[in-house]
Amino acid sequence: MKKTIFYILLLVLFILAQSCEKVIDIQVNDEIGKLVIEASINNTSSQQEIKLTRNVSFSAGNDYPSVKGAKVIVYDDEEKEYVFQETIPGTYVAKDFTGQSGRSYSMDIQVNESKFTAKSKMPQVVLLDSIIAEKPKLGDKDTRNIKVFYRDPKDDANQYRFILFVNNKQIKDVYALNDDFNNGNPVSITLRPSDDEEIYPGDQIRVEMLCIDKSIYNYWYSLMQQSSGGGIAPSNPPTNISPSVFGYFSAQTISSKSIVVN
Repeated sequence: MKKTIFYILLLVLFILAQSCEKVIDIQVNDEIGKLVIEASINNTSSQQEIKLTRNVSFSAGNDYPSVKGAKVIVYDDEEKEYVFQETIPGTYVAKDFTGQSGRSYSMDIQVNESKFTAKSKMPQVVLLDSIIAEKPKLGDKDTRNIKVFYRDPKDDANQYRFILFVNNKQIKDVYALNDDFNNGNPVSITLRPSDDEEIYPGDQIRVEMLCIDKSIYNYWYSLMQQSSGGGIAPSNPPTNISPSVFGYFSAQTISSKSIVVN
């Protein structure tokens, strides 16, 4: 009887050992192949650009397939038509086209048999007054944060996105702000780069302040909240494109300043 129990125990241990060696295959259900639209109209350039790609799985890196052969048209609120031509695969350009504050713009895109539309109104221009580099109060590194200064107009609700360039390279951090708590007041905001985007003396800095409409603010604010953590579950940011895809269509103004960090 004891021998029987002993052999049973050996068999159980063998089965458990075999089970521990089994590789667990975790399936990741990425929604891949969905259209991504990155479209903006601004007030400073005479050439506007719209990019169309397909999203890929997280493990595939940043190699996004281009969407070729699409029809891309933007209309202003006076029904003037701007046809975008494909210059390189997935990149569509309209020349002799500068956006104007206060105007509304509509985008129509056709990819194969699918059509996508969006609207955006370009806000009034708010000028970026100045930018400075300042050393963080905490930490031993000789790094810098960038502080921006501007005056928020009091007559309108305003939303902003800030884009930070270090040595002519756009950093990945997202900065979005509205005027809920500083309407009509002078504003100073510190742009703190993430740990892998540090700024040092001698670096060339450019900040672009974009005035954006409410739907585009919601898009970038959602991305900012997700990238900063805080227990927020990753999700697709709200889009102003219909039917829903990844991306946005933004009519925006741009004001920029540049410095060399001391």
